[in-house]
Amino acid sequence: MSSSPAFTLITGASMGIGRSLALACAAQKRNVLLVALEAELLKPLCLEVRNAFGVEAHYFVADLTKSQDIQTVYEWCARNGFLVNMLLSNAGMGMSGLYERNDLSKYRDMVLLNNLAAVELTHHFLPMLKAQSPSYLMYTSSMEATIAIPYKAVYTASKHFLYGFALALREELREFGVQVSVLCPGPVATNASTRARIQTQGGMAKLLTLDADKVAQIALQGLLAGQQVIVPGFWPTLLERIASLVPRGPRMRIFHRIFRRYKNIQG
Repeated sequence: MSSSPAFTLITGASMGIGRSLALACAAQKRNVLLVALEAELLKPLCLEVRNAFGVEAHYFVADLTKSQDIQTVYEWCARNGFLVNMLLSNAGMGMSGLYERNDLSKYRDMVLLNNLAAVELTHHFLPMLKAQSPSYLMYTSSMEATIAIPYKAVYTASKHFLYGFALALREELREFGVQVSVLCPGPVATNASTRARIQTQGGMAKLLTLDADKVAQIALQGLLAGQQVIVPGFWPTLLERIASLVPRGPRMRIFHRIFRRYKNIQG
């Protein structure tokens, strides 16, 4: 094994859960590589990480809806000798509203970012992760990974994909010393549209919502402990278990009543 320092690569690192994961990793003295679109956010975050925690922090600007950019992220790491032993595939986007009223191009970008980027990034970095064993892979899915939410059809489907991909890959990679976990948080108020959806649900949403820093701390702890599925928070965990016990037909009608307010929040 190389004596070069190991790095944690985090996608979607400029804000929300990704930013919090960067700070949580740095607090554990892990060197970080931060990938996102927003250079104006990544640059000060790197400075903050270096100054506050004394670890290495580098950033790379990439559009992960483009295969070429994903390839370039890997080439950047290889060229600079950044040995990745923890890959946190966190980049993603959400959308709600009546299915046919959102632009098809936005759906295409969502599938590319939420799903294909995770698949391609993993494929590029897997040999490096195996070489750095023990190593870690985590995919940010959602509490919606095991339930279907009306008025969020494509988003829900994209999170189902990540959930299945992570669990299947976990078994494939077990013998190689690569630990795979899937993070399934409840609501996290990371942007205006997310906050608008949370507000439509009133008191229930307040019970389920956690801040990004708390989610990141629980996620990192669960990943390092070898947890298969990480659902941060008591209430999201309880709701997931209760939902699994309700027959599919009644469950979907209940969800429709709960989430029909989302049809007025397009995008």
